[in-house]
Amino acid sequence: MRRALGTRVTTVRARFRAERNLAGWKRDQRIALPSGLDPDRMPVIFCTWRRLGRLERTLKMLAEQDTPVQALIWNNSPDRATVDAAAAAAEIPVIVHHSARNIGSFARFYLARELAEAGHRSVVIIDDDQDFGPSAVSDLVRGYRPRSLSGWWAFRFLSNRYGDKVRAEPGERASCVGPGGMIADTGVFRDRRLYRCPRRFWFVDDIWLCYVAAHLCDYDLFRSSAHFEVVEDEHALFRTLGRTRHKMQYYLIRKGWDPVRRGSSPELGCDDLG
Repeated sequence: MRRALGTRVTTVRARFRAERNLAGWKRDQRIALPSGLDPDRMPVIFCTWRRLGRLERTLKMLAEQDTPVQALIWNNSPDRATVDAAAAAAEIPVIVHHSARNIGSFARFYLARELAEAGHRSVVIIDDDQDFGPSAVSDLVRGYRPRSLSGWWAFRFLSNRYGDKVRAEPGERASCVGPGGMIADTGVFRDRRLYRCPRRFWFVDDIWLCYVAAHLCDYDLFRSSAHFEVVEDEHALFRTLGRTRHKMQYYLIRKGWDPVRRGSSPELGCDDLG
């Protein structure tokens, strides 16, 4: 009883936080990136907020990759000086976008859209609470396919319930792929429908991205052979979402998504912004 009540309270707080943070935010707005993108380096996108103490480590791991990369950071933290200092000291090119408000990890999709507009056909997305070895990016790239999402955290749903799922095997098709440790065809980020995510579900960006990619754009989803490790802490998002993921899954099922069959709608191609 007490646990159920706590879960409900957490869910209500998550919805209130999302509505508050996104008040006045134009979901379809464009983000201007500064010049300096290197077409010969794989772009790697991630967000920062409360884990600034890990930022230097994340940039160091990216600098140690066995393939050339560049980092694009969406900073949700008001501590811009710390982020700028870490970016300036990095051994790889780093572009930072400072956000006036915390819009969560959905922000990575805005940076990915600008990369798509700049001509990049694929992008790697990671989380700031992950450790990974020097071959992580090249392993993602090696398994990349056009019109797909593939990543380390990929699973198959066994029923319509969010909790009823199993981890996919490397190369196996998946129902959902988490953006932390993912490579994606950037075409999906140019689709207007991606930015129409209901505000109450904004912080569940992984399920929404997979819904748009697989169900609306007919992308393939599968698990990559790349390996990442999550360093759990008190800032982990799952601690604050309550049953929001479950509610979102049922919402998308009512809109026609079949998470078990990884339903798609071939007649609905990507609504290209170009």
